[in-house]
Order: sequence, then structure tokens, then C-alpha cells
Amino acid sequence: MPLDLDLSPPSSQSIAKRALICAALAEGSTILEGSFYSQDLQVMVNALRQIGLKIRQDSMQGRIEIIGQSGIFPVDEEYIDVENSTLTLHFLTSALAFSRGLYRINGDRRVRQFPLGDLLYALNQLGADVRSEDAYDTPPFLINGILSRQGISPSSKRYAIHAEMSGGEQRYAAMTGTLSSQYVSGILLASPLAAQNCPVELHVVNQLSCDPYLLMTLDVMKEFGVEVPVQTGGDENPLFSKGTTYMIPKGVKYRPHTYRVEPDATLANYAFAAVAITDGRVTVKNLTNASIQKELEFVYCLQRMGCRVSFADRSITVEKPERSLLRGISVDMFDMEDSIQTFAVCALFAASPSRVTNIGHLRRREPDRIPKLLTELRRFGANINEFEDGFLIVPRKYLNPSTIDAEGDARLAMSLGLIGLKVGGVRIDSADCVRRAWSTFFSDIGLNY
Repeated sequence: MPLDLDLSPPSSQSIAKRALICAALAEGSTILEGSFYSQDLQVMVNALRQIGLKIRQDSMQGRIEIIGQSGIFPVDEEYIDVENSTLTLHFLTSALAFSRGLYRINGDRRVRQFPLGDLLYALNQLGADVRSEDAYDTPPFLINGILSRQGISPSSKRYAIHAEMSGGEQRYAAMTGTLSSQYVSGILLASPLAAQNCPVELHVVNQLSCDPYLLMTLDVMKEFGVEVPVQTGGDENPLFSKGTTYMIPKGVKYRPHTYRVEPDATLANYAFAAVAITDGRVTVKNLTNASIQKELEFVYCLQRMGCRVSFADRSITVEKPERSLLRGISVDMFDMEDSIQTFAVCALFAASPSRVTNIGHLRRREPDRIPKLLTELRRFGANINEFEDGFLIVPRKYLNPSTIDAEGDARLAMSLGLIGLKVGGVRIDSADCVRRAWSTFFSDIGLNY
């Protein structure tokens, strides 16, 4: 049956987590407004509570109030488990590094398999004292906060970096941007702490893998009163001329205030894809084309495939006329990497082939992500040709029933679960992982997993 739905996805976790860090480093009460009921966001809330911050949540009113302490956390010695949340790990590691206290931070098996040497090296260039417990730069990390301390940090010596902890004319770090912009975002969010006594300059060499998320970081920081000047190119050094420099002035501070977090565009895209696969209408409320989330550009992909997209003051609607066919398209998904799985599922039901391009950076940062997606799609009988920077999907008339091995990945479960709208006998192992993102999604669109 055609869909006819009005939906309200949870608020953007990416925006909310950035706002939580800004609020934690501000002085006083910040109120976040939105729809906050994802388990993944709760991981960061719980971690901030562990280090002594007062946080009040009102799920009925859609409010989170956090009382910031200017980076001086009441609990100055703690073990923190970020579970499956890599974003919490990256952001909190940076914030704690420039606070005051002794912390050990760790995550689950998936989080521990990715080395974060680039992040640790950059933090220690800025004078931090952060090190991995093993020789592979993977969690758990030991963090000795440097706020109000003097001298050279032991971890800086370990990495052969001569870095003053406080004072001086400037703190400077250079890092590569080829792996993940989350590292850069984490340092930028924590930079007002590092810039209390001197300006901070962070230079990022090479092209970033997620530029839109850095723009999101800078936008949220600006909302909290910290504007970061950005310089691209123009350096006498030919290597640095290809990079981006972020300059954080001395003494800048976050300002607490009330901040509304918009719905998560990646989650909204699952709903938009559902109507593209079937027929009918889906309207997502409180999301507009003024969103700071680049993932929202996915709706223009659906428009090119034959759907109708309309924008209102406080909503976006995607429609697909009954018995109309989706057209296959070629799309550069560099700026929409969290919607790659969703687009791939839509491509299965198009009338002609579709190609995804410019996602080669994911092979370096998450080597198993694209191969895992394509493996699961092939279990349904999908005809896929793989390339270094993407893949081509040639639709087939019939797909096979299959059990999706999500391995706890909510993105994979939610996107591939959409196949069940058109194919019988689809099941999902560990379907409860969807609770981390949007607990009622499948029931909202009429699926029962």
C-alpha cells in the first residue's frame, strides 16, 4: 500500500553532541530543545554525568538542561565507557585533555579496533598528556588534564614533541585530514580551553573526508559564541598551501543559551527512501532546506530519480506517484556518506543502473563499511560491480529473501530493512540496535522486525 505519513525523527545526534560539548565547556545553564531519545546520544549524556556535570532531561518536553563548569569538571578522576559511540570518544577525549583531572576512556570491541594516532599526536602537539595503553594508538586512553599545569607533558615527550602546556605565544598543531574530520572537530570543540592563555592554531593538511561535518562544528561553535577564523591555502610552505588553518583567539569562551537541535537528516532519509521504494507521501516535520546537515541533499537524489520534493516553512515532503518508476542515476556521495546504504537500497528498485562515486576515502577510514554493505546486498541477489571509489548497482526484477547481519550497526539495519517493504521474508539479526537511533522507525513505516 502507498505510504501516507507525517513523521518526526529524533534530533540530529551529530549536532546535539557538538552542542553538549559546547554547553559542558560553557559557564552556566544551557537548554537544548528537540527530540532526544536515542541510546547513542544518551552515551554522551551519561559520560558527562560521570564527570560530575548536572544534567536534567525531560523527554516529554524535549529538553536537556546542562550546567556547564567552564571545563573544570567536579569529578576529576574517572573511568568512562563510551560503549559503541566513536563520536563520543573523539569529542570527549579532546575536551578532557584540556580540562583538569585524570581519566581513562574506553569503548566496545568495534571502537577499539580503530587506531587514533593522528588525534593523539595532534593533542600532544598542543601540550596535552594523552596516551594509549597499548602500542597501537587504540583505546583505552589515559588522559591527564593539563588545565593550570606547567612544563612539558610526558606524552609529548613520548611522541618526541616539545610542547608547552600553558602560556607562551601560541599553541600549534598540524594533522592530516585524510582519515576523519571527527578528530579535527573534537580538537576545535575543545580549543577554547586550550586557548585560555594563548591563541591556538590548528593546521589540517590535505583534503578532509567529511568537510560538511567540520562546517557543522564551526556553525555550532558560533551559536555558542565562539567564531573560528579559517584560512585556506596562501601559506609559503607548499605542503601547507593545500590545507586549512583554524585560528582560535586567546581567551574565547562559550556562552550558555537555549539552542534548538533540528531533526536528524540521515534518519529522515530512511523515511524518504521508504516512500521512494513504495509509493505515496512522507512528510518530515521540523526539518527545512535551511538545514546545516549536508546529508539532506539526499532528497535531491530522490528528485532526480523521479520523486517530487517540496519544502515548507517547517517541513519537507517527498512524494512518489503510484505505479511510477524510479530512474537510476550516478551520484557523488562524498558529502552524504551516511546515506550511502540508503541510496543503494533505492537503487535496487530503480528501472536502470545507478552508480555511487567519490567514496574511496571510506576504504581508508572504515575498511569494512562498504564491503559489508555490498556483501549484504548480494545476499538478496543484487547485481553489483565494485570500483575503487564506489560501485554500480544493476537492478534485477526479483530479489531473494535474506537475513540481514547488521552486527549492531543501526545504519545498516535501518537502510537494508527497507527492502522488506517490497520483498517478503526479510529478517534482521540484532534488530534491536535500531533503538540506538530511532526506536519506532520500523513500526512507523509499517514493518515488523
